[in-house]
Amino acid sequence: MKQKGIDEIKPKGIISTSMMLLPQEREIIEKVFDCNVTNRYGCEEVGLIACECEKHDGMHLNIDHLYIEFIKEDGSPAKAGEEGAIVVTELINHGMPLIRYKIEDVGIPTDRKCSCGRGLPLMEKVAGRVADFLIRKDGSLVAGVSLVERTLTAIKGIEQMQIVQEALNNIVLNVVKGRDYNLESEKLLLNEFEDVFGKDVKIALKYIDKIPQERSGKYRFSICKVSY
Repeated sequence: MKQKGIDEIKPKGIISTSMMLLPQEREIIEKVFDCNVTNRYGCEEVGLIACECEKHDGMHLNIDHLYIEFIKEDGSPAKAGEEGAIVVTELINHGMPLIRYKIEDVGIPTDRKCSCGRGLPLMEKVAGRVADFLIRKDGSLVAGVSLVERTLTAIKGIEQMQIVQEALNNIVLNVVKGRDYNLESEKLLLNEFEDVFGKDVKIALKYIDKIPQERSGKYRFSICKVSY
């Protein structure tokens, strides 16, 4: 719509779901449609888990229907600002209750209070799928989605990007180039990943026309083929 100059479609609001909403995606959607985007998060098994309100300052947790936990790798609860695996217990499904169901997503809880006054606890954001975390040579994990988000924000000219970790010391970046992509963009991209994974890790760039979708219709921002 932006490229074709279509500007007569003016919805009152837009709700995003299914795929993660990156900041640059929110920015261009709101600019093109001239309205706010409300981000929400859920899953097929339990429905809505969290959703923004009109303040767009974090995602309210749906504690009326769910008991929601954020669990670190060692099994302890994640504190405010820490990443933790999202674990839900359903409170209203009498036919097939799900107790401490691990969704395989990672989220970041917060103890902030939203100014809307609803009083529901907040989640800062979903950090990505458990399976999409990458691993450094020292064994520490890197959230692939967050890395893609930071890279797309910092470097102009990248239309889409997908990180594939083939081995501990071998990473392939599938990149769809935008109009502003140039040699400086390539240099900044390689430097960014060297800073994160180290200069002794091979970073290969692979330029493609588009990122393929999974059978679910979703895109995977990162793929780790290394066992944790």
